[in-house]
Parts: sequence; C-alpha cells; structure tokens
Amino acid sequence: MSSDLILISIVIPIVMSLITITTGKSLARKTIVSATLLIILLSALAMLKVVNVPTVINTSFYGIIDKLIKVGDYILLLYTLYISFKVREPKIAIFAILQILPLAFFELFMLKEQEVNTFYIDNLSIIMNLVVSVVGPIIAVYAFGYMYHHEEEKKLTKSRQSRFFAIILLFIGAMNGIIFSNNLMWIYFFWEITSLSSFLLISHDKTDEAIRNASRALWINMLGGFSLLVGIIILYKYTGIITLDALLKTNSSYILLVPVFFMVLAAFTKSAQMPFQSWLLGAMVAPTPVSALLHSSTMVKAAIYLILRLAPTFRGTTLSSFIALYGAFTFIATSILALSQSNAKKILAYSTIANLGLMISSIGINTSSAITAAILLLIFHAVSKALLFLCVGTIEQKIGSRDIEDMKGLITKMPVTTIITFIGILSLMIAPFGMLLSKWMAIEAASKNLVVALLLIIGSAVTVMYYTRWIGNILSEGRNSKFFIEKQPSTIRFALYSLVTIAIVLSLAVTQLFNTIVKPEINMLKMSVSVKAASGYLESNLGGFTIYPVFFAIGLAIILAILTIKNSRDIVQTTPYESGLNYDDSKNGYDIKNYYLPSIINETVMTKYMNYISLILILAIFGGILL
Repeated sequence: MSSDLILISIVIPIVMSLITITTGKSLARKTIVSATLLIILLSALAMLKVVNVPTVINTSFYGIIDKLIKVGDYILLLYTLYISFKVREPKIAIFAILQILPLAFFELFMLKEQEVNTFYIDNLSIIMNLVVSVVGPIIAVYAFGYMYHHEEEKKLTKSRQSRFFAIILLFIGAMNGIIFSNNLMWIYFFWEITSLSSFLLISHDKTDEAIRNASRALWINMLGGFSLLVGIIILYKYTGIITLDALLKTNSSYILLVPVFFMVLAAFTKSAQMPFQSWLLGAMVAPTPVSALLHSSTMVKAAIYLILRLAPTFRGTTLSSFIALYGAFTFIATSILALSQSNAKKILAYSTIANLGLMISSIGINTSSAITAAILLLIFHAVSKALLFLCVGTIEQKIGSRDIEDMKGLITKMPVTTIITFIGILSLMIAPFGMLLSKWMAIEAASKNLVVALLLIIGSAVTVMYYTRWIGNILSEGRNSKFFIEKQPSTIRFALYSLVTIAIVLSLAVTQLFNTIVKPEINMLKMSVSVKAASGYLESNLGGFTIYPVFFAIGLAIILAILTIKNSRDIVQTTPYESGLNYDDSKNGYDIKNYYLPSIINETVMTKYMNYISLILILAIFGGILL
C-alpha cells in the first residue's frame, strides 16, 4: 500500500503531464489537471495514515524504473544541450557536457549493478510531500483563472496553457521523486527535471527577457546538478554508498565531508544563496503562479530538504559551523538589499532567498532546536510566501502594477485581497504566527555563536522594515467606502482563501504540528529534544511563547479598530506637511512615498561585494574540510 501511494505521487503526475500537453480543449485540460491534483493531494493525506515511519520500501518494479531513469538521464542532458544551442547560451552546454561525461564513466566503469531499497520515507519525507501536494495543487488551481487573464493581456492568438500545466504536473511528480527516492542517482535525475521545469516555466512568455532569465536559471541550476553528481560519485568511490538509507547509517567522518560538501553546494545553487541569487531574482519575470510554485514554496525547498537530509553526516564538524555562518550572511545581505526595492515580486524574491538562508543557517547550527526551527520555517514559509505571491499576482492584474507605491489605498479598491495580503505579511513577521516562532527558535539556537546570532537578529529586524512599509501603503489613504467583495474567478478566490486559512490554522496548531510531525523526526535523528509544546504553549530552554492569548488579543484589536472606524461620523481629512519637500507643482499637490535609501543601498554595487564575501565563505568551507 505504501509503495503504491508513493508511485502514485510520482508516476501519475508525470504520465498525466504527457496527456495534458496534447490536450487542446480548455474544459478537458482543466478536468485532467484537476483530477490529477486531487489524486496527488489524497495520496499525500493517505500517507499520514498508512505509512509507518521511518521505513524503507522495496518494489518489484525497481529494475524497470532504474533502467528508465538511466536512459532518462541522457535524454534530459541531451535535450538540455539542444536548448543551449537554441537560446545561444554556452554555459548551459558546458555544464551539460560536464555532466554527460562523468555520468557515462560512472555508470559504465564504476557503478556495480545491484538492487537496493526503492524508497526511503520518514517524517521529513511526509512533511515535504504535504508541502508539495497541498500548496502545489492550490497554486495550480489559482493558475486556471490567472493564466486566462494573463494570455488575454499578452494578446495570444494560440493558448500555451496545455504546455504550462503539463510542466507543472511534471514538476510536482519530480519533486515527489526527490522526496521519496532512496537511490541517490534517482534523486539526481529528479533534481535535474526540476531545473529543466524551471527553465521551461520562466521562459513561458517567450520574450527576450524571459528567455534570457530562464537561461541563467538553467545554467546556474546545471552547475548545481554537476556538483550533486560529483558528490555522489566521490561518495560511491570511497565508501560504496549509493543509497540514502546507507548514508544516514554512516557515522560522521572526514571521508564523508568532501562528497557532502559538493551535495550541499548543489543545494546552495538551487536555493539561490549568494552568489547564485541572480537566477531567482530574474525568474520573477515568469507568470505569478510560477513564482509561487517553483521559486518560493516548493522547488527551492528541495534544497533545504537535501541539506536537512545530510545534516547528521556533518553534525559537530567545521563544515556545519561554516554552513551556519554562510546561511546567516545570505539572510542579512539579501534582507538589506530588499530594503531598496519597491517591486513587490522582487521584495518577495529577496525575502525568499533570505529566509532560505535562515533555514540553512539553522541546519548548520545543527542542534535539535535549530533543526526544529528549520523544519517549521520550511512549512510556514511555503504557505505564507505562496499566499503573498498569489496576492501580488491578483493585485497586478487589477491595477496593472506590482510596485508597492502604486498600491496606496488598495484597501478601498480591493478590500478582501488587501486584508488577505495584510494577514499574509503579518504571518511572516509577528507573533504568534509560526514564522516568528521559528525565527525565535533559530536565533535562540544561535545564541552560543555571537556572530551568527547577531546576523540573524539584525536580518530579522530589517525584514520588519520592508514589510511594514508595504503594509502602510496598502492600508493608507482609506475613505469611507462601502466594504465589498471584488469580482474574481472562483479559482483565484479558492486559492487565496485556502492559503490564508492554512496559514492561520497551522499557526494556531503549531504545538500539535510540532508534537505530531517534527518531534518524531528529531527523535529519529537521535537528538535530545530541547523544545516542549503543549496546549498552545511553545517552550525551550531560554523562554517560550503563549499562542492562543496573543491571537485573541490581535483579533480583539482588529474588531475594536473596525468598530471605531465604523462609528466615526466626523472624519477630518488633512493634507500632509513635509516642509514643502514633497510638493509637486506639476501635480498641484503632494507626492508622498516611502524612502528606499538609494544613497545608502546601491543594489548593483552592494550585490557585487556581497557576492565576493559569499564566494570567500564557500571557499573557506571547502578549505576547512581539506585542512
């Protein structure tokens, strides 16, 4: 039963993607995609009940699947090589060839044919599968309404939605392949499918900008694929290990650190850590569902999943300490760069990179409370950031802009979407929402490392600055307009309502979430659990959070604010006084906007120097292993 559910979550979306791409009629396509998404969701929920974890699972299909994947490796790389010539990007060809040659040598002359356990599943697998299989389908449903409007804006005479949804299904199947595969070469294969999917979706609109950014995303992720392959080959050469379960049974040792470094480096590229962040920033040119699905909630989380998997192999080593410092540096650096942005999608992109850095830093700290923080961050960030990307996409299609300066007074134009956006932002920055609780645990876990702790604290404070600025815009310039529900496609409403509900419910149920899914994973890693959770109270060695009373206080404050506004009869509107600095003669009025620190934060210059520092840190990590 367990193996059947896993095969369904991997094979069904891949097979249905092939059917979807040949389906031209809108109703048939929506029916096929919706049915597939429902199957994926139900199989993920069923695993919660059926699968006993941790466990390894064998199937009678191992040999067939293994042969198909080996052939698929070369098809994938040759197709990537073809793409490099088509888009005229030699870096893609270089990294494709750099993978084809060692892959062929490894499989022909080094790898001994053997049948191993097919799937490895534990609580971390369950968590990741739920993120992919719950958040992913919700975003795909949102895309039904969004893409129709998107193609109208682009004035397309022929719809590309069959291709679009086919790639989304392919991506979801590949993500589940990464999550459940026990054979490291299978993980490598599905890893590269997600990279190719990213290219195809970023370049969806076929503009020069989209193709250029998609090409950059592909070659950077191909660099990561090459690094992953090198790590697997070195690991097999010196230990004979080719499976995840065997790797996790091996005690941390010097011989593991070199191959593990290369695997972690692959995760750095896919999670767009500095200096690899340019691919994710450029990917924001893609349609909003792509940003939400691949570049915020799921694909980049594959990198976090891989590092979490490898954490036991480098616990207590220099590698672990350097990973903590590297992640913390990316966290603060990209948080600062976000301060200079007014483009909402770019703010979210920088914030995503920063939060991934926070997760990586937590994994590097590698204590039970830090690993707990990383897992909880993975869950809460996936939901809240997907929600905010979808909100931005909805707003952009309404007002024709994604600039937060153009969102002034949005509460009067799109009250429901504004409230959902407001809650989404709050869920990332205030207590008792799960993101802040998780950040608190990460900072507390870093308290013994002063440099890492300071970087995380300052980065967290900067995060509040740019999100507060955004909130100020969407809630400003309100008038006594009547509250109304905007007209939107039902699929868009479903997605926004579902994600905001999940964000709130998960935060309310964070103690149950910890005890049910996270704590068993910490126990499985044979770490002493330093976090306690019961009856809405989360506690660790240095303090705790009471969840329900804070939510009650927030709800009461909102109700009182609404009643106060509603009962205010005489509202006096005044013009702002700014000593004439903001007076605009051409507009015969005042032009008031946020300050983006252009004299202090020059994105181009600062990015260059931050990239140098991050590159030095990566070299230091590798050097520390060799010394």
